[in-house]
Parts: sequence; structure tokens; C-alpha cells
Amino acid sequence: MKKIMFSAISVVVLTCMSSCYSTKLLVGNVDPKEPLVQINKEWNNHLIGGLVPLESATMKTSEYVNNAENYVVKTNISFLNYLVSGITGGIYTPTQTKYYIPLKDTK
Repeated sequence: MKKIMFSAISVVVLTCMSSCYSTKLLVGNVDPKEPLVQINKEWNNHLIGGLVPLESATMKTSEYVNNAENYVVKTNISFLNYLVSGITGGIYTPTQTKYYIPLKDTK
């Protein structure tokens, strides 16, 4: 029985970690291979498997990048987000958004 439970948990964890939802938006003059510096991150709150966004799911990017002209926005579902979603049975489904600026713009 322990082997079956361990196998089932391993499959779920590996599936989540290998197929996590992820988007990357490059705004302005940013090269995709350019080194970036993370300047902010935020959780986005959704209900029912991400179908219903809550108020905090709508963010103004300028507030998080300090009005930078060139920046990158990455949104994904991390392992922790999957864990929280699993505990709540998919009723509450968070995602996370991270904001980056090019290393050259930090000087």
C-alpha cells in the first residue's frame, strides 16, 4: 500500500512540476536572452480553477516596475500554488506574477 501511495504522489508532483502553466511577456526593448533582475512579485487570486478572478488578480504593471519602459512579466503556477489549490479542492486557485527589468537598466 505504501508503494502505491508513494507512486501516486510522485506522479502528481512530477506532473505538476513539469507542466506548470507559464507565460512570459517582454515589454519595450528587451532581448529574450538578456540578464534580468527581479524587482517585484505578487500572488494573483482566482476561484474555481482560475475561471473567476478576484479583485487582486487585476494589477497595474506600472505600480510594480516603477514606471520602467523595458520590463518582463512572468506569470506561472508554482508548486506551492498547486498545493494550495489542491488543499482547497480547486475552489481557490492562485498564480504568481514576477516582474523583472533588464540588468542594464538597474544602473
